[in-house]
Amino acid sequence: MEPFKHAVWIWNEGGPDEVNQYVEFRHEFVLDQAMTDAGFYISVDSDYVLWINGTFADAGQYDDYPDHKAYDCLAIGHLLRRGNNVISILAHYQGEDSFQYIKGNPGLIYALETEGATVVSGKDTYYRVSPTYVSGPVPKITNQLGFTFEYDAAKHSLWRDVEYEREADWKRYDPEHRTTEMSPALYPRPIRKLELNNRCTAHIVSQGLYVRQEVQGATVAELMQQDYLSYRLPEVIVGQKEPSPLPRPEGCAISPELFRADGGLYLLLDLGREECGYLELELEAEVGTTIDIAYGEHLDDLRVRSHARGKNFAVRYRCGDGRQMFTYYFKRMAGRYLQLHISGVKEKLVLYYAGLRPAEYPVEAKGKFDCPDSLHRQIEKIAVRTLHLCMHEHYEDTPWREQALYAMDSRNQALCGYYSFGEYEFPAASFRLLAEGLKEDGFLTLTAPSVVPIAIPSFSFLWVVALEEHLLYSGNTDQAKQMLGYVHQMLKLHIYRMREQLLVTPEDPAYWNFYDWAPGMHNWKQSAVDSKGNIRCDAPLNLFFAMALDAAGIMERHCGSAERSQYYLHIAKQVKKAFHERFWDAERLAYRTYLGGDSEDHYAELTQALALCAGACPEGTAERLRAKLAAPDNGFIPVTLSYSYFKYKALLDEPDQYGTVVFGSIAEDWGGMLYRGATSFWETKGGAADFGLAGSLCHGWSAIPIYFYYAYILGIRPLEPGFKRFRVEPIQGIFHQASGTIPTPYGDIHVKWSQSSEGLMCNVIHPQETYYS
Repeated sequence: MEPFKHAVWIWNEGGPDEVNQYVEFRHEFVLDQAMTDAGFYISVDSDYVLWINGTFADAGQYDDYPDHKAYDCLAIGHLLRRGNNVISILAHYQGEDSFQYIKGNPGLIYALETEGATVVSGKDTYYRVSPTYVSGPVPKITNQLGFTFEYDAAKHSLWRDVEYEREADWKRYDPEHRTTEMSPALYPRPIRKLELNNRCTAHIVSQGLYVRQEVQGATVAELMQQDYLSYRLPEVIVGQKEPSPLPRPEGCAISPELFRADGGLYLLLDLGREECGYLELELEAEVGTTIDIAYGEHLDDLRVRSHARGKNFAVRYRCGDGRQMFTYYFKRMAGRYLQLHISGVKEKLVLYYAGLRPAEYPVEAKGKFDCPDSLHRQIEKIAVRTLHLCMHEHYEDTPWREQALYAMDSRNQALCGYYSFGEYEFPAASFRLLAEGLKEDGFLTLTAPSVVPIAIPSFSFLWVVALEEHLLYSGNTDQAKQMLGYVHQMLKLHIYRMREQLLVTPEDPAYWNFYDWAPGMHNWKQSAVDSKGNIRCDAPLNLFFAMALDAAGIMERHCGSAERSQYYLHIAKQVKKAFHERFWDAERLAYRTYLGGDSEDHYAELTQALALCAGACPEGTAERLRAKLAAPDNGFIPVTLSYSYFKYKALLDEPDQYGTVVFGSIAEDWGGMLYRGATSFWETKGGAADFGLAGSLCHGWSAIPIYFYYAYILGIRPLEPGFKRFRVEPIQGIFHQASGTIPTPYGDIHVKWSQSSEGLMCNVIHPQETYYS
């Protein structure tokens, strides 16, 4: 199939060095009859919105690489009609690297296939720079996310309508004037498109007047953060003692007498919970009215935190005349609150809606978990929502601040998603994106797709672990075989670099030797060599390396290479033996975190947990270390939320002994977030105050309670790929009963157990092709 056989890549005169370009494309054509089964194919650098005959059809380019790009195939036949038709595309070229985008050449290609005609990008396409958006350098949301935007509705025309007559600024595409060449390999989008859902209900929870102190060069976000706010009763601002929620059919009318030259009116909107989607406005206004819009996850500043240390969570919308509706499709916003600072109203402003239209990856919550404790049931529910909020083009760390795919984060997310959604292709696509970021030094780029000049070595090894887990849960050996080529390339380099059976710590500043957000575990740009030339060796790095070797060995065994399997497992055994000999402190009865370099004595819960999870502790040592790790005052640096997985996993090797410790900790830490008002789980227990006042309150890696509820309370864990053989071993002593459903490639496993005077009663219903022990 060659959908783009006759299509060409097109753009305006703007070259690859002109960042943040918004370009409108219009293609008129005639059909002899309606074509309900028509398919529309499209790919772009960087993103697109498509309308057919003035009706929104779809949006959103898959995050990919410049030399091989995904294309979408969209069913748009229902939007076509007999006679005149028009394709309208608004394309955005970012043109600057970020954490999910690699700078390529600006370009758009499309093809419409019907029974009677083929319409393609090329000489029949007209284009112009969008007059409504500010193109070129504008403030960035964050370095990770790219640019904010400013939109002027007064410059909007009906350019998407069939009857529109092109104005003089439109040009017909001429291949002779093409300034950049594009010839990427094209492939179909590997995962489903996002679903656009109904508007979130927005409640006006505060309102009043603001005074602005203009500061030269300040961003919209900085101005909003510094505006002086003065509360007024709702009846003064919106004419109601208890404002009706938005959207509101009759609208929310605001009196023009309230506005003054040095400020205006503010509205604070609550969406009720953490959401992620596209900003949408509907209002009746006049030219000269400006709405600055901030979005955020909390009100710790008694307002939306629009600006924090160079981060700008605010945009500007300049109104046109009359009724208008606007949706920004090029960047998802996330949070719970919107704050509107409205100025310039002279005669009329009626607000019908301001909020988010959720854009969600279409998965079904197939996993079911029930237990007698309402707190744990709520933790599981919010963890599933947190996980879903962090799934779009790929797994994301946080939909608010970064929307970036990290190897460590995605490993946590995938492991939970297998139980919650029975979803296997989405994680597979994410892991393939990461694989394509494998560098010549044997490490993955920090995020994918990106060219961020930093790598976290430990994350690369966790990616290998995630690949083996994907094989175990999905049973997809084709994916495993495809990824093993990258794994060989990576591990070959690191095995070669081993010294005395261990890996030394990478010294170059391009390596971030990060292991946890706990004190002493996130060594940003810390030298790995001391003044005397002593080289540092890190326990966590070597333990993650050993886990990766074990994972590679298991993958090879399932994929049919016994010899290579034994090779990796043998190297892993050597690393574990050398680790214990070098890092074990017989006096402290614990493992040091670091050896050599400028490192001081450091003993962390994560280090002990990793040693136990990797199977690096000799017989007899593991039980004593596990007991010490479980103690409330163990003297170790505690793990944070993201790496609690390893502590819990290590302790649950003795489930009857330490089950109450693990699930008590989950109740305290995750329940603590709920008691503090969380509607999704946070990056760290410090919440918004961490990371320079930019801690996220929705972070995918914090969904990990899901795994422990299903794998240990319900007790279902796969033993052979795809759950062909699985274990049923529920922990007793936490609850007296539990039940649930676990999705698998063969079908659902249903489990229900209870404790009675006669012992454990367990009922398991499973697919015929599977068996358990």
